[in-house]
Amino acid sequence: MTGSDAIQLFRDMYIDFDEQKMNALLERMNIDKKVRLKSLSKGNKEKFQLALVMSRRAKIYILDEPIGGVDPAARDLILDTILNNYEEDSLVLISTHLIQDVEKVFDSVIFLKEGEVVLFDEVDAIRQREQKSIDELFREVFK
Repeated sequence: MTGSDAIQLFRDMYIDFDEQKMNALLERMNIDKKVRLKSLSKGNKEKFQLALVMSRRAKIYILDEPIGGVDPAARDLILDTILNNYEEDSLVLISTHLIQDVEKVFDSVIFLKEGEVVLFDEVDAIRQREQKSIDELFREVFK
């Protein structure tokens, strides 16, 4: 499957898919949509998948480890893409263990441990109450 094939699939499946936005994101990420997806590096695969998702006008975006296994420069681009491309009235859920890299974009956090919610609060309230970063608290809770 090429990038163009995947774009066609999303266009056919999702009425809210914005192909112009997709093309702009791919250009910004320097990814050629004519390339076979299996030939892309891990980082470029992650970026391509993110571009597909963020090109929808969705009410909820669920991103599972969007920066896992990619280099720091790609992480910054991925986070920037998320922050600048979700719909304003949408909810963005990010599941990650790389708290330090994404902490700056959180409004609120949920810590799940063994299937149970052990913390759910606004980031600013947690920092004020605990007097530590979300990453520090994460490491303490999950050590």
